[in-house]
Amino acid sequence: MDLSSGLKSLFLMIMEDWKIFLCLTILSSLYLYYTSTFNFFEKRGIPYRKPVIFVGNLGPRLRGKQSFHEFQLEVYNYFKGNRFGGIFEGRRPLLTILDPDLIKAITIRDFDHFTDRMAMNAKEPKFWSRSLLNLKGSEWKAVRSTLTPVFSSSRLRNMLPLIELCSKQMVQFLHQYDKKDVEMKQTIGHFTLEVIGACAFGIKCDAMSDENAHFFKVAEKFDYMPMHKRIMLYFILIFVPQLIRYLNFSFLNLESSKELVRILKVAKDERQKSGVKKNDFLQILVDFSENERTESEKTKSTVHLDDATVDAQLLLFLIAGYETSSTLLSFAIYVLATKPHIQDELRSHITNMTEGKEVDYDLLAKMNYLDGFLLETLRMYPPVSRVDRVCTKPYNLPGTNVVIKPGEVVAIPLYGIQMDPEYYPEPKEFKPERFLNENKNERPSHLYMAFGVGPRNCIGLRFAMLSAKLAMVDLVKKFRFSACDKTEDPIQFDRRSLLLKARGGLWVRVEAI
Repeated sequence: MDLSSGLKSLFLMIMEDWKIFLCLTILSSLYLYYTSTFNFFEKRGIPYRKPVIFVGNLGPRLRGKQSFHEFQLEVYNYFKGNRFGGIFEGRRPLLTILDPDLIKAITIRDFDHFTDRMAMNAKEPKFWSRSLLNLKGSEWKAVRSTLTPVFSSSRLRNMLPLIELCSKQMVQFLHQYDKKDVEMKQTIGHFTLEVIGACAFGIKCDAMSDENAHFFKVAEKFDYMPMHKRIMLYFILIFVPQLIRYLNFSFLNLESSKELVRILKVAKDERQKSGVKKNDFLQILVDFSENERTESEKTKSTVHLDDATVDAQLLLFLIAGYETSSTLLSFAIYVLATKPHIQDELRSHITNMTEGKEVDYDLLAKMNYLDGFLLETLRMYPPVSRVDRVCTKPYNLPGTNVVIKPGEVVAIPLYGIQMDPEYYPEPKEFKPERFLNENKNERPSHLYMAFGVGPRNCIGLRFAMLSAKLAMVDLVKKFRFSACDKTEDPIQFDRRSLLLKARGGLWVRVEAI
């Protein structure tokens, strides 16, 4: 009788307080779900940072306390002394690789186990999902092989006059700012966009004749995202990443990207209709696409360069070239403004090398100090701070019992490596000499990753360096740069951006010589 009465009382209590029990059940389930991966590294005997529920180790990033570059440097220093370590992005474990031999194995020697980059897997438009950055496996290899000839020495030589013309226009453009304070990231963006428009698409962007040119205004907003969308995207990626595959989300500004694709499609259609042949990126893609389509009809083989894939490569070349080149040149000018002795040394080098000579492809290749100056700029200020690779088949980390499974991601904190005094003594000091003569061979080449590393490195790195060199020659010969009241030294990185940006802009004073 007492037992029956007790069960009845318990039942009545549950019925009365069912909401409390439901809430407790939901909270318990959420807790178990969001912490279920937190023993991932412990089970494998891998050192790791203790995560916090929901955010993992991303708390400072999500609160806007750290830039992405600073976060990567902190992670690297935390695990320094270990060959690798584990962090959590939300509940997702991410294996961070520090050991130089393991980095070489993953990115170069055993690349066939890590052929893919990490992608959001969202319902992105084809003009982004079909880009070289997001393609995987054999399809990536086929498209990459098709695009590689675009950046051969012979084609770059033929593009040099176009770059030189844009460089001269840039000098004229900057003269309007003589003895004025200028934000260089946006200003240099006019030049890089004009170069890419001319060399890649045969388009005159008017970026240096009209500061409000439509093409420039659209291009500079390619990565703009309103705060509410940014918060929503991070919320989904951290809390419900499975949902992303059903949503049309991207880190790019979709409106801007669509307009850029429309402009590029017009250029492509006009090229195909006119029959005029030009020596640029667009022409090569159009020709390869037509040849592949013809060959496919004969052999019934797969067409890799369909219209959507061609459009995706055009957009990628434009956006990647615009962002990385403008970042390199603007930070290079910032260095000149804040380090006058470097500016004097570079100007002397350029003057001695070019005096009475035509600045051609071969002469630029001989300008070692200029090369070292740009490489050192990218060491201290790389546009990206981390290299990711997705495991595509089981891999045993050499010298360990750790097995990486397909689908798992490894990350290499390149900014941490490039600021490590073990490889780059006095890393906070700007020293172009690190990349000159015998100094260049003192460390493994794969420990410099400003352009990525291995087969999936930046395909346009030679084009980027060529245009940057030619621009610096003209800029240093025609202008002197100095710090102004708005110049921040040391620089503060933007805490919201994944790519490298200066928080308050890169302000310098420009004076014509």
